[in-house]
Amino acid sequence: MNIKDLKWYFVALIILVLPFFLFPETDYNSLGWSIGVVTSLLVAFFVFLGITKMDSISELFYFDSDDPNLNSATNFLIPIAIFIFGSIFININFSKRLEEKIKKEGVFAKATIDSGFSETTQSSRSSYTDHTLALTLTTDDNVEHKLIAEDISAEAYSKVGVGLDVDIIYLKENPQIFRVIVDDESIKKFKHISNRDIEFKDLEKLIALKEPAKLEKELNKLSSGWQPHQSDNPGISFVNLLKKEAIFLNTTDGILMYMHDQNNITSRFEIPKERILKELSDSATVSYELDKYFIQKQTESKVGESNQFSVIEKVIMRTK
Repeated sequence: MNIKDLKWYFVALIILVLPFFLFPETDYNSLGWSIGVVTSLLVAFFVFLGITKMDSISELFYFDSDDPNLNSATNFLIPIAIFIFGSIFININFSKRLEEKIKKEGVFAKATIDSGFSETTQSSRSSYTDHTLALTLTTDDNVEHKLIAEDISAEAYSKVGVGLDVDIIYLKENPQIFRVIVDDESIKKFKHISNRDIEFKDLEKLIALKEPAKLEKELNKLSSGWQPHQSDNPGISFVNLLKKEAIFLNTTDGILMYMHDQNNITSRFEIPKERILKELSDSATVSYELDKYFIQKQTESKVGESNQFSVIEKVIMRTK
């Protein structure tokens, strides 16, 4: 094979690398798969010219489909494979680079959910549901941006509602490039926290705090979605509507109340058995005496929206 025969492969190689220099990662947000599809189509085309040893593109007009050397299945299968795998490779590369840019340069903010809808696509064998959210973001320069979040996971969609403020991360250069941070996967990916349920060891740390800022900081280390809550009770209140948890702390009397929806937690709230000195129980309340605390666990049932049955557990913790 001489240099003349290689010219089309050189052209294909140049076209393959060209998009990575011409298009920034942010263009992938609007152009999507089209970058990979168009590029791979051109690469496959010039590889085909190379395989068939054509001297110029004009020779395609005189292509002899009856020629067994030109009409070989290999001449067509190789470009098709290049087109398919090239499209996938370029798409994955741009997608990964965009996600890395959002993680490194993104700004965290709150956005309000305006509306949402689901669309189910059905076939003879399966069905797939797409979830979409419409949000409003007000940036630091007091500019309001209307955002559309597509491909929302079923987990995230089930946790949110109209009017709820949710965490997002966006690029300052283009707020339309953003990610909603609601489900476990996105929270772990962008915030690097476990997003777990509150445990007994956490309550021991929280009950000793005296300032709202410190309490909020500790709660945000455990999970995402905590917001200050106005309460008639004296003290500090925070609510997490995403995880259906709440914390009320009376710093004067050393009393902490933790509430959660048992239907929404991944593990039961347990008090270490070795810490329990005494236990008393009745139909609705279990009381514990520990080395440093008195604790009451109360369970009540209620019917919420859409007749959804919930089991609310209250843990009231008081220092001795």
